[in-house]
Amino acid sequence: MTILDDIKKMKSIDKSDVYGSIEQLPQQCIHAYGDCETVMVPESYIDINKIVLTGMGGSGLGARIMESVYALEIKHPLIRINDYDLPSWADEKTLVICSSFSGATAETIENAKQAIKRGCKWLAIGSGGTLIDLAQENKAPFYKIIPTYNPSKEPRMAVGYSVVGQLSLSSKAKIINFTKEDLERICSLLEEIVKKCNVEVPFKNNQAKKLAKKLFNKIVIFVGARHMLGALHTVKNQLNENSKTFSTRFDLPELNHHLMEGLVQPSSNKENLFFLFIDSDLYPEIIRKRLKITEDVVEKLGIGSYTFKVAANAKLSQAFEFIQFGGFVNFYLGMLYQTDPAPIPWVDYFKNRLGQPLGQWKKSK
Repeated sequence: MTILDDIKKMKSIDKSDVYGSIEQLPQQCIHAYGDCETVMVPESYIDINKIVLTGMGGSGLGARIMESVYALEIKHPLIRINDYDLPSWADEKTLVICSSFSGATAETIENAKQAIKRGCKWLAIGSGGTLIDLAQENKAPFYKIIPTYNPSKEPRMAVGYSVVGQLSLSSKAKIINFTKEDLERICSLLEEIVKKCNVEVPFKNNQAKKLAKKLFNKIVIFVGARHMLGALHTVKNQLNENSKTFSTRFDLPELNHHLMEGLVQPSSNKENLFFLFIDSDLYPEIIRKRLKITEDVVEKLGIGSYTFKVAANAKLSQAFEFIQFGGFVNFYLGMLYQTDPAPIPWVDYFKNRLGQPLGQWKKSK
């Protein structure tokens, strides 16, 4: 029997219940939307002409998903910052959305302080800490996450809270249109994926378990485009941290201008690399054509691949579809390595060396 059908064994490895956080993604989304309904965003926040989204690691996933899904719809210039400094043009006509699950992320705290200093309109998303303190002190709107449905307490596994929080507050600021109907459609889809991919479903009938086996002992290269890029980054982020696996992401059409030649050497690429292509009927026809030809090139180079086609009929739903499915794949891959997915010792080591706080959730575990 494969370990992926040994529920007792997997529970003994997954000491912090990362699996529970994956399975409860629909509940996270519903909880976040309900809590955000009480957040008041002033009318003045609509009077902006530039948008900055900030956040690091798991706390920055909402920004990436919003950026990719709504890229062609948002009327104002939008930039995502994963660094310490806001752009020089950030001013009183700029809306800055700062996200940090712990509320202690150094880069995001600095972003918030700069937004305050420059008179930007700004919003905060976090579970507490300095970020929420700054918002309260400066009377900025904020969504304080109460992570009831994130039993692992890992920020990267609070993706439903951070993403729906970002979408809800952005909708209140009239940047995008995100409705309760959108939420209900997404959660219905996520619940169907949970039914098909949960631990109770045996390997022979479980697409997520089967894909995890294909990725075992491989360097995973994600390939996608347009509205799926934020979701690809989310799954890649969780693959790094939950499966302790190296992976990277390339975007179409950009990769067609350089990456293919880089696959020739070293000769070990054939054994070590594995491409995960994300296909969608919502891609423009030229992107779908590029995807098919890229699949052909990878096959001719003798490198393994798998194509996952998202089935939902809306861009945001497709993004969430892959996040939910990818969460299960990442968990099962970690189980194949017999590695507890929760601890991130090298990230914690780095933060300790840097003198950066780990956040209240790390301290409480």
